[in-house]
Amino acid sequence: MAEEENNEAAEQDPNQEAKPAKKNRNAVKLLGGVLALAATGTALAMMAIPAKVEQPRMVGPFEFKFFALDDEPNLVANTRDDNFSRYVRFEPTSTVFSYSVDYPSKRSAERGFSTAMRGAMAAVVMKYGLKHLNEKRAELTQELHQVAEPILFPVCFGDAASSFMADTMSGLMPGDHQEMSGTFRGDFYKNVINIDGARGTLQINDDGPVQSFIGSETNLMVEDRNGKVIFVDVTGVGRDFLGPIQIGVKGRIRRLFTGNILAQ
Repeated sequence: MAEEENNEAAEQDPNQEAKPAKKNRNAVKLLGGVLALAATGTALAMMAIPAKVEQPRMVGPFEFKFFALDDEPNLVANTRDDNFSRYVRFEPTSTVFSYSVDYPSKRSAERGFSTAMRGAMAAVVMKYGLKHLNEKRAELTQELHQVAEPILFPVCFGDAASSFMADTMSGLMPGDHQEMSGTFRGDFYKNVINIDGARGTLQINDDGPVQSFIGSETNLMVEDRNGKVIFVDVTGVGRDFLGPIQIGVKGRIRRLFTGNILAQ
């Protein structure tokens, strides 16, 4: 039987063209579909991932002289000696970080800056007697740092042109006690305050307590999740405003220096 089958195969017409092997069209279609699906998935994945927005960072450190714009660059302050009749003279300077190199100089040119800074620093010096100023120089420097930083780098609201003006979009501005009693010191580009004018609510970031307002408050206290507070004036907030605005400080003092302290 095997012999007969071999003979039949051998007797096949040699002039007859061999039929080409049939392609598996289903396999081709399946492969094409898989490739197309993979390409589509890749494109959609690329479209779905938003471009990462670079958050502004503080630059520094660089030198800042507190009273460089004044006719008198020195601080003159009374000490406790002889019923506060003695005084000292020195030029306080610092190294700072801020979101822009020119921010500290612009801030020091604002209305009331020099008066507030001189008054705060003089109040610190008045706690000391002449013989203690050098012995407790580190303590004095730390206290000057603590009172100077919130004056040089106050909490700012949105796109306000200065620390005491309102954000132009929302109308929110610092309250009456913000300069003296505000304790919130978060970085400007890392924090927001959410405003809902229609509902009359404020919230620092997405995790602070929600604070209600009527619209006539000029010194409303708002807390963050850690109990740090700001005081705001909401009289300019429109009922149609809804959304967040940036809030926080635009720099920090790294170190403060008194230089030579001359007693008089």
